[in-house]
Amino acid sequence: MGCVGSKQPADDGAQPQSGTGSPPVAQGQVKNDGASVGKAELTTTTDVAQVDDGDLDDDDEPQKQAALGKKGLGILRKNFCRTCAAQQQSAKNDASSQNDARSIKRVLVVIDVQDGYDSEFIASLPADVGGSLGFIQDEHAVKASYELGSRALITAYEPGSEPKISYNKGWNKGLPGEAMDTVAARAVTEIQSGAYELIVFTTDYLERSGAEELGVFPLDKTPWSDPTKPVALVGYDKYLTIAAGCPGVDISRRIREKLPDVTSANGKEGTANGTPALYLRKQVDDAFDEDREASERTGGAAWLDDVDVDDDGLPRADAQTLLQQLSARGYGPAEGTQLSFVGVVTNRCVASSLLHAATLGYRTRCLMGGCRAANAAAHEKGLAMIREKGGDGVEMVE
Repeated sequence: MGCVGSKQPADDGAQPQSGTGSPPVAQGQVKNDGASVGKAELTTTTDVAQVDDGDLDDDDEPQKQAALGKKGLGILRKNFCRTCAAQQQSAKNDASSQNDARSIKRVLVVIDVQDGYDSEFIASLPADVGGSLGFIQDEHAVKASYELGSRALITAYEPGSEPKISYNKGWNKGLPGEAMDTVAARAVTEIQSGAYELIVFTTDYLERSGAEELGVFPLDKTPWSDPTKPVALVGYDKYLTIAAGCPGVDISRRIREKLPDVTSANGKEGTANGTPALYLRKQVDDAFDEDREASERTGGAAWLDDVDVDDDGLPRADAQTLLQQLSARGYGPAEGTQLSFVGVVTNRCVASSLLHAATLGYRTRCLMGGCRAANAAAHEKGLAMIREKGGDGVEMVE
């Protein structure tokens, strides 16, 4: 799911499903990414037990996560905030003692405030555009079915005999316009305040259509634990607008209309109201993700898998983590840097990124009025998670 998420109805056989598929990988660990290997959330003794059903949507269902992977999802469900409690506070306390005597360097981090998560933008697109509201709500013929596990062809359907499915996941219809407007307005206010030395924008940015990763849609009620379950394989650009080359990848028009120099279209370096800006593409909830891929497409070398991807949404040899990029610009934890977060959604990408930053030793602030989720309950759940996991190490600001 990207950063937009809400609890979905039970699988009716026509909803696209996705999740994680490989054994748990420790933070920063290299994994071998085979054809059917996905990614799992970091696992600690507090992991799954702390996930309550109210925080799950249909794509979060554990059995689906065990059967699928990033290749069937696009955005990786790695909720760092569920796994970081004790070590996070220790790291934060150590950093605070070092930073108290230094002047604070202030950085604003704007998480995934992009057109592709705005329901009004999605609804405004022509119905023949992939990922548009009209397109995902329509029924689409399935040309072929494949085995979930092996991706082996089961049936190539004759014209006129194809089953039809909707691409509507629920969450891919976007956040309410009012929520996006609130977050964008707060981001603009913070940027225009002149209080920050650097603005960081993150955006979800999936592989271009035709790449090896495809979304997985179920075709019947066969359990997800069965590797022969028949599924349809669908390009991300058919049901999302946040893949390479799609119309929803840029920073929200609600921000760009107020600050014309803001755009992610010109690479990772830019400005925001004249302030230096850094743009980070990612394919995972956690903007500070460090996991690496060693696979055929990386030539066996360990490349960052889910952050700082290239123009086609693919891993690249010289990719850098967000920590590396900030540190190279003089905004590492040891420099007394304070990161203030706004964005969507509170209970996923915002919480995961903020709390990971805290474990790295950053001073962190959650600007609560500049964060939103799919609904008020999910937003409050995210704030409660940040308070619980961050403790005194995270400053909660209205």
